[in-house]
Amino acid sequence: MTIAMNKAIEDLQELSPNEKGFVAQYLISSLDTTQDTEAQAEWSELAKKRFELLENGDVQPISWESTKNQVLL
Repeated sequence: MTIAMNKAIEDLQELSPNEKGFVAQYLISSLDTTQDTEAQAEWSELAKKRFELLENGDVQPISWESTKNQVLL
């Protein structure tokens, strides 16, 4: 390993778990050099539609606690 890599690993050991998670997320996203603009537009449209459904009362939100309990069953 390079000196820079050894230093980075040494420095990472001093970070909190949340900080390490942020670094991991940053590193993984930095590997993806292409962006699918069509996918971004579709996600944005889906988010808008779901927000409208919530705002109009067509669907009812559920709590994180309830969601977590359903997944763990």
